[in-house]
Amino acid sequence: MRLTKRDKEIVEAVHRYRLLRQDQIEALFFGSRSATQRVLVRLYDHGFLERRFIPIYSGRSPTFYVLDRRGADLLRAELGYEDLTWHHSSKDLSADFLEHTLAINDVRIAVTLAARQPGYELLEWRSESDLKAGYDRVRVHTGTGAVRSIPIVPDSYFVVQTPLGRAPFFLEVDRGTETTVRFLTKVRAYAAYYASGDYERRFGNRSLRILTVTVGEKRRDNLQEVSQKINSPQRFLFAVAADVRAATVFSLPIWYAAGEREPQVLIHSEQRPD
Repeated sequence: MRLTKRDKEIVEAVHRYRLLRQDQIEALFFGSRSATQRVLVRLYDHGFLERRFIPIYSGRSPTFYVLDRRGADLLRAELGYEDLTWHHSSKDLSADFLEHTLAINDVRIAVTLAARQPGYELLEWRSESDLKAGYDRVRVHTGTGAVRSIPIVPDSYFVVQTPLGRAPFFLEVDRGTETTVRFLTKVRAYAAYYASGDYERRFGNRSLRILTVTVGEKRRDNLQEVSQKINSPQRFLFAVAADVRAATVFSLPIWYAAGEREPQVLIHSEQRPD
């Protein structure tokens, strides 16, 4: 089988994102569902991608793809991943892990596509696994009054070059399973981390905003409310997952700052990103 440039890019993307649904691959690389299916069937049949199904209680199970053996061989031989270790991890993926990772990837794809417009560029995206390779800790007071050492490992860190400057972000994808007390501890940790100067030392950027994408409006409002209790609450922005798309993520008012009633755009055209 002779691979096209796009075939290789798809295999690399599946590795970088860890796993991708068919519709996510379509958004990144194709303009039609039928073209996506033809290419993915070919990559699956020839052992470059492994096809799995998301467990659901009823209806048709959505398809997702992970790296297969020949895909790993391709990455090592041609795309600079000499140290890549491959195994059948997809067989051991929990439903919670799948849901969380795919939700993060939805946001990542929205940002990636939005950054293709003139004047924008996605300069960097670090996943949680990338960030775990080296991270800082901060000591914060929890809701119970205890002091805990909290690791600073968001779901992702990314930087967008905009027409007005660089805009760095932490990303948290919330599925509504965490208590608001625990979430507030995390928010306090991020606020303390930024104030300490350790963020700037590790990431090399002075500015930072922390984005939380969550499951619905009620949950968004609850998280927004509890986050008012920390310093610089305007640094924390909240949106509903269904609203975060390539056409909206930067330029439409879908983001709510902690303590604010009116939504705002993520990247303003008249001023530099905070």
